[in-house]
Amino acid sequence: MSNLILIADDDEQLLDTVVFLLKDSGYRTSVATNKNEILSQLKAETFDLMLLDVELGSDNGFEIALEVRKSSTVPIIMLTGRRAETDRVVGLELGADDYITKPFGTAELLARINAVLRRSNITKETSDVRDKNIAKFGNWVCDINRRSLSLNDSNSIKLSSGEFAMLVALLKNCGRTMSRQQLLDATGSEDSFDRSIDIQIMRLRRKLGDGPNSDQLIQSVRSIGYIFAAKVEWS
Repeated sequence: MSNLILIADDDEQLLDTVVFLLKDSGYRTSVATNKNEILSQLKAETFDLMLLDVELGSDNGFEIALEVRKSSTVPIIMLTGRRAETDRVVGLELGADDYITKPFGTAELLARINAVLRRSNITKETSDVRDKNIAKFGNWVCDINRRSLSLNDSNSIKLSSGEFAMLVALLKNCGRTMSRQQLLDATGSEDSFDRSIDIQIMRLRRKLGDGPNSDQLIQSVRSIGYIFAAKVEWS
């Protein structure tokens, strides 16, 4: 069955254009024009991706993304007419997987959607080279097949598809330095915005409790990238 995409925007002309484009490209679509419709549809249906407008009528897309992330890991691509880098950083910080400024071309939109879906599929389907899919490090357990990360086998941590793909890439290359470009490639991202890697690493560290006062699991390698420094056991 084809991927199901939720398009959250209140611009009727844009909605018609995007719906036609996605259906013509083989995707299934659903439309929401406000926060309540978005949350209601996410409860009723499993979506593979959501396109979310930053300015959704009287609703704030950033606040909606934050609300969605409390209960869902659906990949989110933010849509906005704002071009300030700070807005893009805010979107990524809140758990968005990508960010597109309007007006955008149909080819770019499809490329971004395909990249995020590919990244999401990597986290669903990948396993390590020995066909092992459960990684243990410290008190953490990462189950690739179930796309889950838990602490002490009980407390489940919610990660976006981008964060999970990033973690899997680091775990599978434990002890080896990965450049930002390698991390972009490993997660299936086509985003050339290097800082997006730094932001996702920062979010991962925060969720892993990996701050300045604790032993770092993910260490920075100056001018190169990152390395997963903890011992990882696969089963």
